Amino acid sequence: MNNMLPLALIPANDDIGRSIPGMGRVGSAILRVLAYHDLFRHPLTAAEIGHWIDLPDMEPAALADGLDRLVALGLVQRLDGVDAALDPQWILPPGPFFALAEIAARVARRADTAARARQVMPDALAMGRSLMRIPFVRAVGISGSLSKGVMAADGDFDYFIIAQPGRLWIARTLIQWKVHRLPDPDLLCANYLVDADTLDLPLRDPFTAVETASMIPVAGTALLDELHSRNKWVAKARPAALLPAPAGEAAAFPRPWAEKLFAGPWGGLIDRALLHLTRYWVRRKVPALPALEARGAMQMTRHVAKLHTRDWRNRILRSYQDTLDRLENKGDMLIDRGVDRSRLLVASAFFYRFDEKQWRAAQPYPPLGTLYAAAVARQAGYNVSLFDAGLAENERGFVDLVDGERPGTVVIYEDGFNYLTKMCLTRMREAALGMVSLARARGAKVLVSSSDAADHADLYLAAGAHAVIKGEGEATLRAVLAALQEGQPLDGIEGIIHAQPMPAAAGEVAKLATPVATPRRAVLRDLDALPRPAWDLVDMEAYRRIWRQAHGRFSLNISTTRGCPFSCNWCAKPIYGSRYNSRSPESVVDEIADLIAAYQPDHFWITDDIFGLKPGWIQRFAELVQQRGLRFSYTIQSRADLLAKGDTLEALAASGLDTVWIGAESGSQRILDAMDKGITRAQIDALVPRIRALGMRSAFFLQFGYPGETRADIDRTIAMVTGLLPDQIGISVSYPLPGTVFYERMRAALGEKTNWTHSDDLDLMFPGAYRPNFYRHLHRYVHRRVAWARAVKVLRGALPGGRLRALSVLARQALPLALGALRLRLEKPRGDAPVMAAAETAGAAS
Repeated sequence: MNNMLPLALIPANDDIGRSIPGMGRVGSAILRVLAYHDLFRHPLTAAEIGHWIDLPDMEPAALADGLDRLVALGLVQRLDGVDAALDPQWILPPGPFFALAEIAARVARRADTAARARQVMPDALAMGRSLMRIPFVRAVGISGSLSKGVMAADGDFDYFIIAQPGRLWIARTLIQWKVHRLPDPDLLCANYLVDADTLDLPLRDPFTAVETASMIPVAGTALLDELHSRNKWVAKARPAALLPAPAGEAAAFPRPWAEKLFAGPWGGLIDRALLHLTRYWVRRKVPALPALEARGAMQMTRHVAKLHTRDWRNRILRSYQDTLDRLENKGDMLIDRGVDRSRLLVASAFFYRFDEKQWRAAQPYPPLGTLYAAAVARQAGYNVSLFDAGLAENERGFVDLVDGERPGTVVIYEDGFNYLTKMCLTRMREAALGMVSLARARGAKVLVSSSDAADHADLYLAAGAHAVIKGEGEATLRAVLAALQEGQPLDGIEGIIHAQPMPAAAGEVAKLATPVATPRRAVLRDLDALPRPAWDLVDMEAYRRIWRQAHGRFSLNISTTRGCPFSCNWCAKPIYGSRYNSRSPESVVDEIADLIAAYQPDHFWITDDIFGLKPGWIQRFAELVQQRGLRFSYTIQSRADLLAKGDTLEALAASGLDTVWIGAESGSQRILDAMDKGITRAQIDALVPRIRALGMRSAFFLQFGYPGETRADIDRTIAMVTGLLPDQIGISVSYPLPGTVFYERMRAALGEKTNWTHSDDLDLMFPGAYRPNFYRHLHRYVHRRVAWARAVKVLRGALPGGRLRALSVLARQALPLALGALRLRLEKPRGDAPVMAAAETAGAAS
């Protein structure tokens, strides 16, 4: 019997940077073999290592010398003699044996599991042959641990099954029926079926190669041979000797007559129905199904049934890379991972499709911060590619890029200019952590920059990130990439959180310690020195198509400033901080002109927290736009007090401003003061008519639920918005973002839920004046009140618009508005929110 595990199939490169002194590629290749087998606590003999090593024409003498050196360095343990105490049945091949740690225990375990495998193998073969009796099953192979000649006490029989095309789900359903009739249903695992037309395996990684190469044919050997032929990339790991296939195929009875029952179109309909029923059942039982499918752990199509809910493959690959990392830390070396160290993949992790409200709005923007990171990586000499999560279906595209390009470095760099990324929606965090783990499992160095990663670095480091970048990231990213290229440690680099390797005791492999944060890096002062975002990496046509179909125009996003010097206590500034820095008007206008020439946008969303704070900046910007003859509209964010100064509004109008979003927040001066907002209600009231008179549009950010807010405060906000009637409103509830004064005040009152599921969640995550559902109803009610007030003014001639349309609005909104008002009036304040008074006092005193 073959008792050897195949190695992880990673090609050896000639140039791998630092290596073990005097050993080069041989030591690296030996450690790769032992690292993969160590995941299963499986020691190997020298002959077995030579059998699975990925270097061609390895001479036994060179292998022996390499093993001796690794043992001398303390990286590998050796056991020269195996006695009856370790191997009572004398089932193991003659030694010596080699392993990374605990050699004696591993040898004893291998003897025990090999004896058990020999004992159960006849039963496994018989069960495999019985599967061939099931209609539409065309080939069966034994995979899993048993195919490697070992089986743990709690192990099972794993089978890879090939079915007839168009009848895979009938076959799988009948297999599951058989499984549930067994005395021990957990003994048989048939979670991977493909049909005979789908033998090209899409996942080309070490785990898939190992399982394919070591598979033991049970029946249908011709199809299993074709499987190997169609996947030649696994050929070099194919074992030298497999268990012989059984003589002849399994008896066909009762398969022929049963298959006739499902012949023709009728059978196809049943097969598709079973697929949909299975998907429905799995969706109810496995909430994480979308993420598991995106990662390749589960797949349910007409041609493939793969239902590995534990994501075993990616867990093995990740553990393998962890072991190689620990060996590198212990031996001060680099081990070739089969990646292209000149390639870098930069990725965003905000998926518009995961947030129904945002996807429905059809206003997607390319990930601007991510594109800046891509430009920095290019300057560092990398061959850069982009995974843009914005329009992607799920993480699957990321997996395909990593598997296809094998980048040596993956940078998951969230768009810090997108306010939605600060909220860390649940599915977005799940996707980001999954992407980190998937890239890590492929051998890449993984760096992460995002608000959530900075706040929860432990989660991202545990998922596999080598470092988390804090704050403004371009300069830090450049420094980290230089260190990685030179093989230098990261602990001297400002602005990161990383896991510091711990020294290893004798005979142990180094482990990683808790996260270590380095001092924060100073922000960039000269923003004009930054490279332009790597716009050429974006599928611009996809963005243009969505915008034009939904809105009749095409909008792009740019940034002109970073930071905000104001101190609203609920506002998070985790990336760019409080220091305000600005690009020159000349640089901004040049970029706008180039973007218009290259991509023809009609409109720009300027992402700055505060646009044009620097004295004279807006006026110079307007002058340059007019001099260049540029025609475009744009949207900004600003403050009521800043917009009211001098000729600011006139300059904005002259430069093409379409809409200004104002942080009005509340119609109650008391709440504005508690927020440390620094503006007055009177400033807001005076500003909106001026904006409208200049032909521009105003928009309000509003929030309800701030601690201490009463029904009277809510009514003042409603009165403000229905009186001024801004062109747009965005309503939220007070959200404690990590890193803010507000978060620290509310920390003790926060419940288990610390982030929203989606941007329309509107869940108040601390005890507020009213229950969370009150604020959801209030959100809808305020939108209806504004629509009603606008329609009334149109009918009175105070606002432009169609009278018939206004009458239609009134007819549609009358009943919902009345019911909404009644529902809100019936809601009583909560009496279990002692934090409100404390928070209100603190807000007023600050």
